[in-house]
Amino acid sequence: MKIDRLIAMIMILMENEVMNAGALAKKLEVSSRTIYRDIDTLTMAGLPIFTTQGVSGGVGLMKSYKIDKKLFTPKEIQTLLTSLGSYRQLYDHKEIVHVLEKLSNIGQEGRQSEKESRQSEKESRFAIDLSLNQGNHSLRSLLSSVETGINEERYMAFDYIDKDGNVTSRKIEPYQVVFKESSWYLQAFCTLKEDYRIFKLTRISKLYVLPETFVPRDFSPLAMDGSDWMSREWVPVTIRIALSIKDKVIERYGEENITSVEGNSCLATFPIINNESGYDVLLRFGDKCEIIEPSGVREAFQNYIRRILAKYEEQ
Repeated sequence: MKIDRLIAMIMILMENEVMNAGALAKKLEVSSRTIYRDIDTLTMAGLPIFTTQGVSGGVGLMKSYKIDKKLFTPKEIQTLLTSLGSYRQLYDHKEIVHVLEKLSNIGQEGRQSEKESRQSEKESRFAIDLSLNQGNHSLRSLLSSVETGINEERYMAFDYIDKDGNVTSRKIEPYQVVFKESSWYLQAFCTLKEDYRIFKLTRISKLYVLPETFVPRDFSPLAMDGSDWMSREWVPVTIRIALSIKDKVIERYGEENITSVEGNSCLATFPIINNESGYDVLLRFGDKCEIIEPSGVREAFQNYIRRILAKYEEQ
């Protein structure tokens, strides 16, 4: 949006006595021609902007022009910068560039002491990497479409493939995008099921944002902590795992599920659904995991592995 770019330009000029128009254009990711048009707009609005010629010339803002920039503390600004920086990895919106520029310049103004400056440098060492894997670059386009549907309150239509491979056509009211355990999910009201549903984005294809709008419902975020699975048959399985994958158990169920350590391996309690979906979770650990008990689960898991091997032995 133009207004965001103009405000970002003002903040940049407040931190620089004179700045080259080309450098300003590069910083705001626009052309030099756009910068000159923006300068004219700001001048007509009454801002005391001046230009100078020569090698060290450029665009500047009269020192008499001041804005109170103490709305946030340096720590709050750094938190916002980190969050928005992560968000920008998913969306290439120029609006985010402008907001980041404004916050960055406000933060520089707020760090008046050397101690605050060092503290800010420490805080900036924490980074969140949400950049997409090569195989998931299509998610960026998908997320952008979902964002449009949510912001403009428009129905969305797509094909959805469930965990059993069944494909259904859905029409939904989108409400919230959730990132959980390395995957992206969409919480929405499904007109087919006439209820709220959670859709995994990588299972969505042929997505369209429809021109038809909907009246938002009184939506409350759906639980994604596993409580919706409590009716399913969970079985606490004792497994022996290599210490190298101990963190996988801790990440999923907590350190209290590590029951003992024996040399280079350990015993752990790892609840699963007693079916192929549950066995697939354990298969991710490869030969670093062995089911100890219950014996019935161990035997069922062995049979599952034999069926997998049979596909290769047929050749």
